[in-house]
Amino acid sequence: MKPGAALSVAFFLILVPTLNPQTVGKAKHNVRPSTQQIGKEVQDLERELRIAYLKGNAGWLEEHLSEAYIEVDAQGNVVGRAQLIQSFKNSEIAYDTMNLSEGSARIFNANTVLLTQKEELAGGLHGKNFSGAYRCTRVWVKENGFWQLASSQLTPIAG
Repeated sequence: MKPGAALSVAFFLILVPTLNPQTVGKAKHNVRPSTQQIGKEVQDLERELRIAYLKGNAGWLEEHLSEAYIEVDAQGNVVGRAQLIQSFKNSEIAYDTMNLSEGSARIFNANTVLLTQKEELAGGLHGKNFSGAYRCTRVWVKENGFWQLASSQLTPIAG
């Protein structure tokens, strides 16, 4: 055997098994993010959502709302993705304050997060004031590797 041939054979025997597409794919799919990692990702998105709402940033909504997004607002109206985005684009909705507290999250199968929290809101929709305290439920789903907001629901807190 020529010098270096043994080294080439050893390299080949070590490298080839790691390049098997079936084993590479399996290893990638079996890794699940930790609960803490999922929580941090959704918490960061909630922070971004708050900023987007306060700034009236319809672009953020276009990027982060699921195509199937549905909302039930505090008056019981059902609002779809396109309608919500258009409300922001037309400045029909404006948030002056959005304070979040008392949040809790439930994670399902590492791809769905059910978030409940209290929201202290000040602002208006179509010129009507909607300021007050609300209980909010949001559902975040991971679609094609990215977290998307699938649903929101607001309920006024009496009192």
